[in-house]
Amino acid sequence: MAQKGVQQDQEAFSCSLCADLLKDPVAIPCGDSYCMNCIKSFWDEEDEEKSHSCPQCRQTFTPRPVLVKNTMLAALVEESRSDPSRKLK
Repeated sequence: MAQKGVQQDQEAFSCSLCADLLKDPVAIPCGDSYCMNCIKSFWDEEDEEKSHSCPQCRQTFTPRPVLVKNTMLAALVEESRSDPSRKLK
C-alpha cells in the first residue's frame, strides 16, 4: 500500500514532457506544471505561431506567459527526493 503512495507521488511530481521529476517547476496559467526548461523548449518550437499552448490540456495563451519557478512545488519535489523511504529518483 505504501508503494502505491510512492508511485502516486512520483506521478504527481513528474513532468509530462520529460517524464522525470520536476526540475525548477513552473505552473503555467492553466495550472499544469512542467520543468522550466521543458516548457520553454516546447514553446520555443511553437514560437512562430505567436500562440502558445499547454501540452496537456491544449489551452492557448497569447502572449507567451512569463514563467516563474513555483517555490512551493519545488520544495515538495525536493522533499520527495531526499526522503529515503520514498525511493524516488
